[in-house]
Amino acid sequence: MKTTKFLSRFLMLVVILISNACGNDDDLVAKVPTSEDAAFSFTFDGENPNKVLFTAGPGMETWYTHWDFGDGSSAEGLEASKIYLKKGDYDVRLKIFTNGGTAESVQTVVVNEDYKGPNILQNGAFNGMDSWEVLPISNGVEVSFDNNEAHWTGGGWGHIGIYQPVEILANNLYQISMDIKGGPLSDSWFEVYVGKVVPVSGSDYNDGGIRLGLNTWAGCGGEPFEGDFAEISCVGTGTFEFSTAGTVYLVIRGGGGNYGANGVTIDNVAIRSLE
Repeated sequence: MKTTKFLSRFLMLVVILISNACGNDDDLVAKVPTSEDAAFSFTFDGENPNKVLFTAGPGMETWYTHWDFGDGSSAEGLEASKIYLKKGDYDVRLKIFTNGGTAESVQTVVVNEDYKGPNILQNGAFNGMDSWEVLPISNGVEVSFDNNEAHWTGGGWGHIGIYQPVEILANNLYQISMDIKGGPLSDSWFEVYVGKVVPVSGSDYNDGGIRLGLNTWAGCGGEPFEGDFAEISCVGTGTFEFSTAGTVYLVIRGGGGNYGANGVTIDNVAIRSLE
């Protein structure tokens, strides 16, 4: 009796497996995708010449898609958009992942001018220190305002920052940008935060998480650097948004063991709406 039941169940299992195999012939002989399968198109937004709209080709609905925008940022999905802050040529890659493997295609997007959205920050060019407050945290590192720049120097595991309150809209995406140069640093960090907690003298600040950052333990800042902080940063992308409107605080702080002979200098600090 047990043998009969076993044989009956075994035959049913065989029938199910055969049926499934017949129904999944496409999976068993899945086509290896090519760059043509990963083709995509793009257009520039009619109201914002720095905003590019990307669309994957037809037939990708069941595939995983990954966009690399050529500036260190990325996205997923069949459609994506990107606002480029700096003019230049960007090699955009769309990579697809299918049952048969992976493939990618590349197109170059040419952005003809820097993004000109209004800067909601005050005195980002550091004409003196108007609109900025110094945030002393611990002794050893100093910040000065001269030559239309903010300059961090020192070491000894000191820590100091500057900050400014900013009014923002709810559910609105913003981008932080600034020119930065300096290094090499040793056992040091330099970070940017945007949070809702009011900075307090003598206290560290980390509300909202790191938006941009150099960190010698993470592999950046140990060699001389110069350029747009968002492109040099090894932590964060420089974007942020909050679910409620109101006052937030941009905090730029640095510290560590040794800032070297050059220290860290920033200029042209901006916060721009990407909406």
